[in-house]
Amino acid sequence: MMRAGGVTTPGGNYSTGTTVAGAGGGAASGAGGSMRDVWRALGFLKAHRRSVFTAYAAWIVANLLDLTIPLQVRDAIDLGIRGNDPDRLAIAVLSALGLYVGKSSINWIYTWSFHAFEADAARDLRNSVYRGLQRLSFAYLDRADTGQLIARATSDVEAVQNFLGHGMTGFIGAAGTYIVTLAYASTVSWELTLLSAVTVPPTLWAGISLSKRTRPQHAQVQQEYGSLTGRLQENISGVRVVKAFAQEESESRKFATGAERLQSSSLELARTQALWNPLLIALGGLGAIVVIVAGGYLVTWGIVTVGTVVAFQYYLNKLYGPARRIGFLLGQLARTQASARRIFELLDIAPEVVTRPGAKRLDVVRGEVVFERVGFEFSPGVPVLSDISLVAKPGQVIALVGGTGSGKSALTGLIPRFYDATAGRVLVDGTDVRDLDLGSLRRHVAIVPQEAILFSRSVRENIAFGKPESQVSLVEFAAERAQAHRYITRLPEGYDTMVGERGVTLSGGQRQRASLARAILVEPSILILDDATSSVDMETEHLIERALTEVMKGRTTFVIAHRLSSVKRADEVLVIEGGRIAERGTHADLISRDGHYRRIYDVQMRDQDELIARGGQVAAAEAAR
Repeated sequence: MMRAGGVTTPGGNYSTGTTVAGAGGGAASGAGGSMRDVWRALGFLKAHRRSVFTAYAAWIVANLLDLTIPLQVRDAIDLGIRGNDPDRLAIAVLSALGLYVGKSSINWIYTWSFHAFEADAARDLRNSVYRGLQRLSFAYLDRADTGQLIARATSDVEAVQNFLGHGMTGFIGAAGTYIVTLAYASTVSWELTLLSAVTVPPTLWAGISLSKRTRPQHAQVQQEYGSLTGRLQENISGVRVVKAFAQEESESRKFATGAERLQSSSLELARTQALWNPLLIALGGLGAIVVIVAGGYLVTWGIVTVGTVVAFQYYLNKLYGPARRIGFLLGQLARTQASARRIFELLDIAPEVVTRPGAKRLDVVRGEVVFERVGFEFSPGVPVLSDISLVAKPGQVIALVGGTGSGKSALTGLIPRFYDATAGRVLVDGTDVRDLDLGSLRRHVAIVPQEAILFSRSVRENIAFGKPESQVSLVEFAAERAQAHRYITRLPEGYDTMVGERGVTLSGGQRQRASLARAILVEPSILILDDATSSVDMETEHLIERALTEVMKGRTTFVIAHRLSSVKRADEVLVIEGGRIAERGTHADLISRDGHYRRIYDVQMRDQDELIARGGQVAAAEAAR
């Protein structure tokens, strides 16, 4: 089980108490959903009332025409054939033919309408799920199982879509057909109608029992499907690592194990259906036998005619068909309940970081960033940052140095409110970021992450991602400043070249420079470079740093770096250890101390700097001769 968050914001309690079963890969929801979830799903039909009304109006007309056909058959047998009246026979046959044609035409309208509202409602549901995924907080996504999220957005939506169309029309159609057919049949022979109702209660009992047994089984199947989808997605993304370490067989075995679990859950569901579905069919057949036998006796006793028995067989199919169909549809309802529960668990997750009512919009930003004794916890009682205080003046460069997991990225993530501080305050231009409009705040902050993420779009679209309306000249100017323009123009289609998923067709350095250009294009007041040069060679790093010297002018910049060459010109360097500021000062100050920064410097740069210094001394001596 996984909570939909876990950060207690300073402005209030934990943002949502929603518990999401299975979202992080845990057990499926024990209840497997309820009718309340189904009713919520049906709410997506409200916006398409016209199509729904058209579909069911057409269905009513088509069924009324259909139920009139047996009456023509009865007249053809009793009056036309047995009464030796050719004219009456011809009228009955032509009437039946006309009713069939009319029914078929109306059925076309019904079928088209219900497919229309099914597709429209499914589109709205998919859009809602996608918007729900976009609203999820970083804290939630840090713990979520990607496969489960994908399964909810695909197979679960498909299951609900099927019910909104075929399932719901099946239920309403079956119930309506049964009631109307029962009324028609009773006018033909109330005796046969009573006999036909004998097996209806056990048929409905069998259908309801099937639904109760299969509902948790459907939930388990969806859960296993989500887990398998997650493993597939993970292995496709990491296929190079799998191949590089020759782990194809091992990963195939693990996938096969997940596939076997899915198969086992599916077979358990199939066994349950295999036990109960024949019973539903048998009960319908038993009812038909009862009517045929009893009808034969009633004919011999002169209570009903042969034509009545023949016509009633048509009504009998219309009676037992819906009863059996409702039983089968209850099985579909069980899957819909499970899928709807999984979808609404996702949609009900309240984002932890939201814009507060009355929040201030940021139009012009100077870029002053202040941390006032800030603390942060991903999980309660497990501090990530403690007592962080710093002031970054507009245009200053603040470098963050420290080991992996020391809290550097978490610290910068508090500025655009990817997370909210659990203690203290983070201020931008003197205002607590929690009192700022979230969208306007983030539009003034640009981030170049350590792992450059590009989308399966053109290079131009990737660079213009933050400002899609940007002119071509501005995109190219940003690329030039990021030292990316030269390699882009050498691509097969230049800026219109499509990059693979996650930018896989570009090298690491090329992706990083495109990511930097994307940040430059939005002209941020605050720039965050999260180890942005870690994926490039020394020559490219030098080119990017030269470009950044110009780009960072007038912008408050936070540089997270493992290479000290990236932080030498910072106005202040903060050494983060265990979520606290262990050392602070300029590069020159810190290397003069015997601290953590000095030890890093000795390993990375001391020999290089001494070599440069000796080279300068030699050059000066030669010049003095």
